[in-house]
Order: sequence, then structure tokens, then C-alpha cells
Amino acid sequence: MPAGASTLGPEGREFQCQFRAKATVLMLGVPLLNRDNVGSGYLRVAEREEAGKRRLQLEFGAGSLPERAAGLNRLGIFEETIVASGDAIESARYFGFMTASNEKDLNEARTALKNGGSGNFTAIRGQIEQGQLRNKLLRIRDMAASNWAQRDQLTAQIRAQLADETRQDAQASTAALKDSPCSPFLYAVNCAMRNKAATCASRFVHNGQMHQLQTSRKNDAKTGHTELNGRILSEAGKELSAFRLWFETEKPERGPLKFDFRPRSFLRLTFERV
Repeated sequence: MPAGASTLGPEGREFQCQFRAKATVLMLGVPLLNRDNVGSGYLRVAEREEAGKRRLQLEFGAGSLPERAAGLNRLGIFEETIVASGDAIESARYFGFMTASNEKDLNEARTALKNGGSGNFTAIRGQIEQGQLRNKLLRIRDMAASNWAQRDQLTAQIRAQLADETRQDAQASTAALKDSPCSPFLYAVNCAMRNKAATCASRFVHNGQMHQLQTSRKNDAKTGHTELNGRILSEAGKELSAFRLWFETEKPERGPLKFDFRPRSFLRLTFERV
């Protein structure tokens, strides 16, 4: 399907689009360096009705282009499948992985650039069903396929390693969900985009841990676009990160036109739909 294409038929609706990434290096919040086309990404949204229930599949992936990003090699892919009855989630399954990177400041980032590519990943798989959260986390080292161009091969390899029940290094956990409902992250953002309230809050799970998502929105009648500002907090209320995204006000199901976030204090990434 072409980028930005949407179809609706007997089996439901599907939308796919591509993104191009720009990086901005910051010092005390002030931009020092801008570099365009340092990476790419994609979003896939598929929705259909099954026996009166809504089945939603969300998939997002992004990766750097080392030849454009001074040799930096980073990528991640996340997939979620939600079955909902009305506004209530009956089940949710998720899978994802991303390059392990621990740079905390510009000096550590420079060291990472000198070291070149990374074959180390953090991978997760889990489900939310019948009031239970089950999560499996795996740290994988020295993967042979480890760049954005090899993402299909890499995804298959990581799925196989998560499915290997003989591994002793996997961290598996189960928790009862006694409080308000929760969901995976992409679905939480999807719901915030569809929610027309000025502000909203929800809980989501990441790496087996509960987090909060708080969002506010501003509609621009002239452009027909909405700006959504999001804050990610720990369950205890500590702010962890923030992001902004823009989407067509009347077509939130198509995902963002543009979004930016700061994975590190010294780095802002901006993704624009192409």
C-alpha cells in the first residue's frame, strides 16, 4: 500500500504512512545543531469489527540512517493488538524492541558515535487480559542483524528469542490490575487523539511498569489541525518525558502529521509525515 494510503472494505480499515526524521542537538534547551533526514519511520493502523467488538492493530517503527546521523545506529519497533467492547479493553497484546542506549549527556553521546553501531537490544512481549498483566523482558546482546535496513530480519530473530522458554535471562512478571484500566502506550496515545476533551489522563504499561499519560489539546480552526501536548509520568507522578504531535482534527485515526519528543535532554527528534 502506498505511503499515506487508507482503505475501507468488508474486512475493515487500514492506514499506513511514512515519516522522515530531523535531529536537533540542544545545550541548556538552546538549539546548537540541526540535521535533516537522519532517519525514517512508519505507522500502520488497522481496524475492524469482530462479533460486535473492535479490533485495533497499531504498529510504529523508526530507525536512524547512520550515513546521515554521523554513524549513530538506533532503531525500535512496537506493535499492539487491542480488542475492545465500547470503551472497555477486553484484551491487549504487545511486542516491541529498541536499541539499548544509555547516553545521559553530550560527552557520552560523542563516545557512542565513536563506537559506531550497536547490536544490543531490549525486547518486550506481554498481554493485558482478565485483570492480569503479563510481561516478559529480554536484554539481547550482539545481534547479527542490527540496523534499520535489516529490520524485518531483526524482528523475526527477536520474536524467536522471546518465544524461547528455555532462556534463563528473561525477566517475566505477572501483576493483578486492581485499579483503573491500563493499556499499552500506542493505544493510550491513540485514545488521547480521539478524545475531544481539552485534557485527559490515562494509565499505560511499559516494560511491565505502570505509567501515566497526561495530555492537553489545542484545535486550530484555520488549518483543521490539532496540537496534542503529552506528559509521561511514573506511577508515582514523577515526570519522565514529554512530546508534542499534530494531526488532522477530524481524522485522528490516521495518526500524526508530525510529532517531536526529547529522548535525551540534549536531543530533540522531529518526525514529519512524507
